[in-house]
Amino acid sequence: MSIRKFIVAAAAIAAISTAVAAPAEEDLSDQGIGAIGWTPVQIGLFAPVSYPWGFDWDVKGLEIDLFYAEAVRLQGLSISGVATRSRDLFKGFSVTGLCNWHDVDAFGVDITLGANLCHEGFYGLAAGAFSMRQDMAGIDINFVGCYEKTSRSLKLAGMCNFSTEEVKGMEVALGLNMTKTFTGLQMGGINFAHELTGAQIGFFNIAEECPCGLQLGLINIIMDNKLKVLPITNFYF
Repeated sequence: MSIRKFIVAAAAIAAISTAVAAPAEEDLSDQGIGAIGWTPVQIGLFAPVSYPWGFDWDVKGLEIDLFYAEAVRLQGLSISGVATRSRDLFKGFSVTGLCNWHDVDAFGVDITLGANLCHEGFYGLAAGAFSMRQDMAGIDINFVGCYEKTSRSLKLAGMCNFSTEEVKGMEVALGLNMTKTFTGLQMGGINFAHELTGAQIGFFNIAEECPCGLQLGLINIIMDNKLKVLPITNFYF
């Protein structure tokens, strides 16, 4: 091989390697906290046994791991047989067998047979057996149920929707809908709100305070109403 051909081949290999795994040393403004660089593709068995090697990559494109995938920032599609984790940012589509796990705010679609977990807020579409997060905006579908602080979304659950602070939107559960402050429509076997503005439809409907609302069900309770317990319907306007 001539020197000229060798130089051309070496340059081509260097260009491909740079495209596959490019350390983001010059522009750190769009780099995840602790990331050593970014890659358009990360593939392997489980983090860090993957290419590129390690936990500390921003993935902008496709992430596929047989068992466990982890990225600092994930912007794109993640597929994992067991679980996936994003530590600094998630914007994309994640499909896993048992768990989607986000350390900070996440935007996009989470689908799993197990749990969707987020330490902060999730904004988009989530479907799984169970979810737990600080805040939710979008559509949340759970075969079992969910636990959140605040929500502005459509929530569908097989057993229970539980929120500790404020919910705006619609909750549907075969079992229990329970929240502190609710604005919108609750539909379930048992609906409970400390403060209700909207409507409850179910077998048992309970509101401790009701500035403006309607209940339809077998037993309807509004604790601050003159008629606190009524069958079929109770309301306060």
